[in-house]
Amino acid sequence: MGVDRATSFLEHAKELERRDSAVAAALAEIHALIERVGVVRRAATAIRAELEALPAERVRLRQMEALAREELGLARWVANDLDRRVAQLERQRRVRQGDLDQAQREHARAREAVNDAEAVIDRMAARSAALDRRLRALRSDAAALVHEAASLAARLREAPRVSDAGKGEPGKTLDGLEEWGGRARAALFVARGALERERERIVAEANALAEGALGEPLGATSVTLVRRRLEAAFIPA
Repeated sequence: MGVDRATSFLEHAKELERRDSAVAAALAEIHALIERVGVVRRAATAIRAELEALPAERVRLRQMEALAREELGLARWVANDLDRRVAQLERQRRVRQGDLDQAQREHARAREAVNDAEAVIDRMAARSAALDRRLRALRSDAAALVHEAASLAARLREAPRVSDAGKGEPGKTLDGLEEWGGRARAALFVARGALERERERIVAEANALAEGALGEPLGATSVTLVRRRLEAAFIPA
């Protein structure tokens, strides 16, 4: 084969390799965007669900605290009454020890009930404070998601083969992020399919080039393999 013809085959193979590299880079960006948009969308769904559940949890805590306060009031009344009962028995000159022991045991149980009710109220207060902290954290996470979605939307506008349907603004609400994420991922999947088909066509073109140059089918799975095979055939060692 003439030098000019061999050079032409090699240059064509190198051009196909450049095209393949460009498509591979575009695919890598599309894959990265699919992953990140999916993360944002799932996080928006999770945060929204948790935010929607918080009011019911807050109501439940308030109900439990109200019940505990009722029990505390009753327990204190009983304990105070038994305080007086024990004091009265202790002042009596003639009192059966069994009666005093019984009153003291009942008084101890009443005081324990007071302590238990106070502990429940303390736990409810701690859980309510934790709920407030969680609410602030969720709102902070939501704001961070809005910021990340805006950054991803800018990348989407520059991404190859992404349709206009996937290039809209994500908005600033969790519902908006979920809807935007669905549209963006759908457009990205379409773009990925188009790029994968283009890469397959480039590989097919490279194999056709190799067959024309070498006179036999090569069956290479990448353009780089074709270019290396042609260099091995046409460039002396």
